[in-house]
Amino acid sequence: MATTLDELLGENLLQHDESNKESSKTPTNQLNGKVVALYFSAHWCPPCRNFTPKLAEIFKDAKDEVKDKLDIVFVSCDQDEEGFNKYFNEMPWKALPFSERDRAKTLGEKFEVVGIPSLVVLSSSCEVLVADGVDEIRSASKDALLKWSEGKRLFWSREAKEGEHVWEGTSCTQCYMNPLIGTRHGCPNRECDVNLCDTCLPNSKHEHSLVEYLAPKKHYSLEQLLKSVPYLLNPDNDEKIETKTLWEDDVKSVGFYFSAHWCPPCRSFTPKLVEAFKEAQKDSQSFRMIFISSDRDQESFDEYRKTMPWPAVPFDSTALLKAYFQCSGIPSLVVLKSDGNILTRRGRDNVGRKGVETLKVWAKGENLPRPPPEEYEWAHVSCDGCNAAPLIGKRYSCSTCGNYDLCSACEKKGHEHPLTDVPQPDDNEDD
Repeated sequence: MATTLDELLGENLLQHDESNKESSKTPTNQLNGKVVALYFSAHWCPPCRNFTPKLAEIFKDAKDEVKDKLDIVFVSCDQDEEGFNKYFNEMPWKALPFSERDRAKTLGEKFEVVGIPSLVVLSSSCEVLVADGVDEIRSASKDALLKWSEGKRLFWSREAKEGEHVWEGTSCTQCYMNPLIGTRHGCPNRECDVNLCDTCLPNSKHEHSLVEYLAPKKHYSLEQLLKSVPYLLNPDNDEKIETKTLWEDDVKSVGFYFSAHWCPPCRSFTPKLVEAFKEAQKDSQSFRMIFISSDRDQESFDEYRKTMPWPAVPFDSTALLKAYFQCSGIPSLVVLKSDGNILTRRGRDNVGRKGVETLKVWAKGENLPRPPPEEYEWAHVSCDGCNAAPLIGKRYSCSTCGNYDLCSACEKKGHEHPLTDVPQPDDNEDD
């Protein structure tokens, strides 16, 4: 690893002349002894344009406290110099000249930058202090800069004890344990982003009541799962329905449908699910469903839920269920037996393959039998050899080509790279 900033960034950087916003060269070695945050960003990138003004405001606010200890250097991923100049004018820190594009690429590779915006914070000895600086800024704003200026990172964690859950991607709002380990307490209000560990909970003075999150993969009864849900909403109006109606009257299983109006695959799947549900209800009402929204606003939620004949969890009461089920995408249909055990996480796939028959089986508290490998239908996967869609039977994938799959017949014809036999998904895997 390079041991000086000159080796990393070259001999000169750009800085603003605050009187007229013109840029001039400044020796890189003026940053020697400081903590330096490399800001990989680009004007063409919407998340970058959203994050940069916030970072600039935080940097200006902390400038007097960190000016002799920390600085930021913009490493551009812009596609042309005009875009670079326009973007740099919005920044109150230094920049690697646009002409140093090869050096910028080398820095990105060196520090394994896989997406932007990205902040890689280097200590005064040019060692990586923080690799996920954007996350730390989003979590703590100015406090993150102050911590870096002391040569320390904001996030910390510890070893998980037996039985403790590790909440990847979640930090304690107060002590910044990241990932948060053990019991997680949070505010279910959509406007709040508060998460606390057990240690910090007693010192909390949050304006809303905090609730304990349910640990994923741990078993809970339906009553425990829905404890944070005050009521359900009637699909035809705003009438409030008691949550206990979900598991009363000899109900055998309940489907948790995660979906959103803005999502095209959701809007495509929902009518099919509605049709199958209505048909299945003619024979038995032992299968119930609820809608858990990922809509972006109340209006969209209200519009979308009225297309479904089952009740919905209120728009502001979905956080704990989403955190518990940890669905990797939407639409997703997770089906639980009346005792809270998961029948399948692949409800969408099953309905797509067998339609109303699937719901009739769930109404008995049972799951569809797994099809033999030669009959399994790979929803949303096609054969890149014969273009069969969906791919049916054994699936072979090429990691060298990337996103390349062959059916059994095409695999027998051979391929230039080694192929992997993809196992049939388990019912506890997401769609």
